[in-house]
Amino acid sequence: MKLFSLKRKASYHSDSAIDSLRILSDTTPFAVKEAYRSLYSNVLYLPIESRCKKIAVTSAYPGEGKTSISINLAYSIAENSPESTVLIVDSDMRSPRVAELINKENHGVHGLSEYLAGIDAVPNFQPTVHPNLSFLSSGATNANTPGLLSGSRMEAFIQLIDESFDYVIFDTPPVNVVADAVLLADRIDGYLVATRADFSDTNSFGEAVKKLETAGAKVFGVVLCAYNAKSGKGYGKSGRYGRYGKYGKYGKYGSYYGGSDSGNGN
Repeated sequence: MKLFSLKRKASYHSDSAIDSLRILSDTTPFAVKEAYRSLYSNVLYLPIESRCKKIAVTSAYPGEGKTSISINLAYSIAENSPESTVLIVDSDMRSPRVAELINKENHGVHGLSEYLAGIDAVPNFQPTVHPNLSFLSSGATNANTPGLLSGSRMEAFIQLIDESFDYVIFDTPPVNVVADAVLLADRIDGYLVATRADFSDTNSFGEAVKKLETAGAKVFGVVLCAYNAKSGKGYGKSGRYGRYGKYGKYGKYGSYYGGSDSGNGN
């Protein structure tokens, strides 16, 4: 396993106030909104037979945009499919970020960890800016995250959301850092893998996908963020990615959204 360098780790997150600007809002550039609408359309036609579509968003390493992609995908589904009930779950119980990016209090608020630990009888679903979109925070950080995600309470949680929602988006930890995301493989429909222009590399991406597929997971595609359409930085011949086709069979499912500072963050 490739070690995550301290130098890279020191630079992968922006200030939370800056990261929150990357969440879809009335001031978001049209091109970015359209890219997420395209991603929503791709998700809409995924080969998922279950009534409730359960999709996890992960990445190889931190800083590749998985949390902003999770939030913005959930927002796009809620906005473009107002008849659907949508839930976003911060299942990164080690380093949660969803709450702060959608202006929700997380400190002391019960969430997924309290339900899975048996502290709460029912999950503490919270409302959001969209009437058809709910949010479940990570709750308190927990040293036994793998045990919680693998336990019988997780089975009960999956059954509950199957009965209550049409779409559920899980924001999960990076696959090449901890195994938490992989533990959901047999409980959800599949994964989207976040990558970031001029930051990610195909070797790490391939390693992450291999871990998911070894666990029997279905990888629906890759989402490339922070791609600057004007300069082409991070994409094509000039960037670290090389040509998009180097992502192999997942390239045909891929979506990207532009803006030179879009999607930087967890």
